[in-house]
Amino acid sequence: MNDANFYCKPAQGERIETKLELAPDISAAIHGVVSDTEGAAIGGALVLLFRVDEQTDKAHTLIAQIVTDAEGHFAFGGLDGDVLYRVKVFRRCGTGRVLDV
Repeated sequence: MNDANFYCKPAQGERIETKLELAPDISAAIHGVVSDTEGAAIGGALVLLFRVDEQTDKAHTLIAQIVTDAEGHFAFGGLDGDVLYRVKVFRRCGTGRVLDV
């Protein structure tokens, strides 16, 4: 991922001018919406992102996790391209148990 940041503490009345140049972002991203079978968004669902070892298809390394927003949205960014990922989603049911979606 290409990004830029810097710290500065200008003195009173001082003006700081800067120019930032970013290289093109070639990272990949995965985003989506978690919903039930009737299309209603599921907020608060746990979404896990695993990197899959394509040689064995068994070794899954957890690399990120996020909870969906109220509209069921989730996003993972800054990912390597041409890599196999697995997304697994869980939601809390009325009994407090966690269900695999």
